[in-house]
Amino acid sequence: MNPSQNPSALRSKNEITNSLLRLMEQYPYAEISVKQIVIEAQVVRKTFYRNFSDKDDVLDAYLNNIMLEYVSALQQLEDCRLPNVLDEIFEFCTIHKDFLLLLHKNHLLHLLLEKWNTFIPAVHDQVVDKNSAFYKTSQNLRMDYILAFNIGAVWNIIVKWIENDMKESPKEIKITILAYLKNMIEFF
Repeated sequence: MNPSQNPSALRSKNEITNSLLRLMEQYPYAEISVKQIVIEAQVVRKTFYRNFSDKDDVLDAYLNNIMLEYVSALQQLEDCRLPNVLDEIFEFCTIHKDFLLLLHKNHLLHLLLEKWNTFIPAVHDQVVDKNSAFYKTSQNLRMDYILAFNIGAVWNIIVKWIENDMKESPKEIKITILAYLKNMIEFF
């Protein structure tokens, strides 16, 4: 993707992205062509290729943008304990519900997991409370495995929620997760 901040280029990028998302509501992602995106966006092919290399690049840029929003929200948390992080995760998913359902419909949810696996480890040290007992007792552990474990667990919860058309309330899921973790701690 071309990182230009020119207002005209930004408008074109947004229109191209929105056009791809509209097309994904109507057609399987695999069947959507750059030609369809260009026609839907009402831009010339040259404008498309000035901003993106292909339709995958459009989707990747959109995923990067929403992940940057998510990371920014995490960085603004004053208390990064699990209940608050879960609130941010569910808030992110609620805001982007239509997009997540669209990814699921097109068998592309794995792209979000790939982004989480990239963005979360990169931002972890910025958001973790280094004075917390949890952090201090975890310093001798392999954080890369802990993060992979946590991302995988949250990922599967989100996928299950999406498969259920996100009908359950985030509060209901959060209560279930926290109760389970409390039981696990007592079990050990």
